[in-house]
Amino acid sequence: MKSAFTLLLVISAAGVVQIGCSGGDATDDDGQGGSASSGGVTSGSATSGGVTSGSATSGGATTSSATSGGATSGGTGGGATSSSTTGGGGDGSTTASTTTSGTGGEEPLGNEIPTEIPTPTNGDGEIRTETTVLRNAANGGQDVYDFNNQKIGVNNTEDCDDGEGQKTVFEVEDGVTVKNLIIAGGLPGGNGIVCKGDCTLDHVYWEDVCEDAATNSVDGATMRINSSIALHSADKIFQHNAKGGSTTIVTNSYIADFGKLWRSCGDCTANGGPRNLVIDNVRVDTVKTTIAGANQNYGDTVTITNLYVKGGYDEEDDKPKICQEYRAVTDHMGESQKLHGGASQWNTDTCRVSKSDIKSW
Repeated sequence: MKSAFTLLLVISAAGVVQIGCSGGDATDDDGQGGSASSGGVTSGSATSGGVTSGSATSGGATTSSATSGGATSGGTGGGATSSSTTGGGGDGSTTASTTTSGTGGEEPLGNEIPTEIPTPTNGDGEIRTETTVLRNAANGGQDVYDFNNQKIGVNNTEDCDDGEGQKTVFEVEDGVTVKNLIIAGGLPGGNGIVCKGDCTLDHVYWEDVCEDAATNSVDGATMRINSSIALHSADKIFQHNAKGGSTTIVTNSYIADFGKLWRSCGDCTANGGPRNLVIDNVRVDTVKTTIAGANQNYGDTVTITNLYVKGGYDEEDDKPKICQEYRAVTDHMGESQKLHGGASQWNTDTCRVSKSDIKSW
């Protein structure tokens, strides 16, 4: 897919951390959290299009920062507005918009949602040794990271389909927007992206999801996924561990060949809710289990509009499942249970979706 404007160089500060989510071992029904490991933070060198991590060290934290040349592009969804820069020429206030996937701007509707991941701008991609932390401006980083469609993974050694412990590729601090990034497929995809607060993932692409594509992990936070593509997951695409009215929003995106598009954690430590999902103008193909799995007993809500299902929804056989309700558990006290025999639920307090909002393509 071609960009309608020149993408901007980002050179910024870096830090490395191995992070954890509560939730124990994942099962098909429980929809549990991602990998858990400990480690300190150490600074790394800066490279074009994002932060390059160094090696993780136990305990303590050391950080450094470097900014140089070019503007940092901004905005989510609509036209992007750049932030200020140091070094390099220009006044640091470039604005741009586009109608093509891969850059931001006005989004396509319905069947016009792109289904192909852009060609990486860095060839075969980069596999980093440890988790890369994208720090916000308040912590010496920046609030928008534009990767210019670079492909990046992590040196993950834990099997994608066997328990947890996978390395996270990117930890995203509160308030950060990530743009035009390709997460390497398979083992280097690790535990994907973990949002440690409000975050926006705009034109982010997952070639082949390993553990999870992205995780909402901080109570009360909102994780937004816009104009993105996620492919091939044996289980979940988006994991939702955060409680306290936290929200995951998925818009203008294409998700294919997956178990669940979204799951509210069914067996997290100190589990609870409510957790909210909003889906609008999303195209799906090859749904193995369900679009959404929500915990009725914790007050979760699922709101779905303009969902395009490949081949349509088969009402007689209830395929694919659209919104399933669960009774979740906490602190690994048993397993969460599907309610209503696992049948899709319509226009309930939990599943706020009508059959008229499920369309065919």
